[in-house]
Amino acid sequence: MTERELISQKAQSFFEELWKRGDPWNIETSDFEQRRCARLLEILSPRRHAKALEIGCAAGAFTRLLAQVADRVVALDISPTAVACARETGACPESIEFRVANIIEYDPRAEGPWDLVVMSDMIYFLGWLYPFFDVAWLAMELFAATSVGGQLLLANCYGGTGDYLMRPSLIRTYRDLFVNVGYQVNAEEIFHGRKNGVEIEVLITLFEK
Repeated sequence: MTERELISQKAQSFFEELWKRGDPWNIETSDFEQRRCARLLEILSPRRHAKALEIGCAAGAFTRLLAQVADRVVALDISPTAVACARETGACPESIEFRVANIIEYDPRAEGPWDLVVMSDMIYFLGWLYPFFDVAWLAMELFAATSVGGQLLLANCYGGTGDYLMRPSLIRTYRDLFVNVGYQVNAEEIFHGRKNGVEIEVLITLFEK
């Protein structure tokens, strides 16, 4: 087994273990998560998108909202349990297709170009699991697979000094990576909220090609 295959196996096992114990982030029940999803949708709402790709869809909470601003949504998650939950939770429009896939192994160009790409609270996991070259390569592939004038929405929580995956300097490094591959920043803000008694900030960046 190659190193890449070992990492992919580790990634799927990690997220599968989390989802087998239930929604690890309480996305469906958290007031903070509901408000954040509503804000992300509001940011995207001024435009209608023909085709959207959501990376790390979890149980589909935001995916179902995306259907309000996109004619077709392909939603990927590495966890089969998460995707099963997404397919079973509530009524989903026919315009949504949930798939089990590892974005590092997925070819976004094959079904592109995409008018919208969404990555919410997952790129720091890629940075933890994979070499930085792989994350940079993914950013280049996503840029190539985005239509001219298309958008990419990147949203990531900031963590404190103890949350080494979500340190602000790292989150901004990931954000800058997409600028370096060619995306232009269209809008940016920090969303503030409180979850499980902890104050949280989310860096939200809307890019355009």
